[in-house]
Amino acid sequence: MSQDEAAINRAPTEVVTEPTAAGATRAAPGQYWLRVHGYPSDLTMEVVYYDDFCDLKDGRLASDPRKNLHVGDVIVYYADGPASLYGVATITGEVEGPFVDVRRGQRWIVPIQREAIIRAISKAPHAVWLQPPSGLHFIDVVRNCTYIRLPDEDGPYLVDQVRSRASTRE
Repeated sequence: MSQDEAAINRAPTEVVTEPTAAGATRAAPGQYWLRVHGYPSDLTMEVVYYDDFCDLKDGRLASDPRKNLHVGDVIVYYADGPASLYGVATITGEVEGPFVDVRRGQRWIVPIQREAIIRAISKAPHAVWLQPPSGLHFIDVVRNCTYIRLPDEDGPYLVDQVRSRASTRE
């Protein structure tokens, strides 16, 4: 099995909007993370500049991305400007870095496989209307953390919110 096929085997759900290898099976995801951006990006790569991680239930986490982000974890992307979810990706490799970054001090590279993206932000699920199963809403934390670990029951709910609105076209 190639490295690309192995990455696909770790995808978060059975229905995907990105191309996959024929006959790929899916494994259960690791942790679910909400990644806060100002506005939507293309989700071709995950670069960590800000080491502010928190858990929605327990508060602040270690600042080292290598201690938090792991292969198989699912990232749900949130754009704070329009207050909407717009993408889903799975971490496919170990966090690389830190590397020196002249503007921001340090950066880390996280290999990801985009699973779904909503390109028309008007079609994206708005945060105000979301009702996470845990009863905890991430909206109160997005201004203080860039990476928010979600409760296990909220991850699939938020992934489904994105997938149900994502286009099957690139």
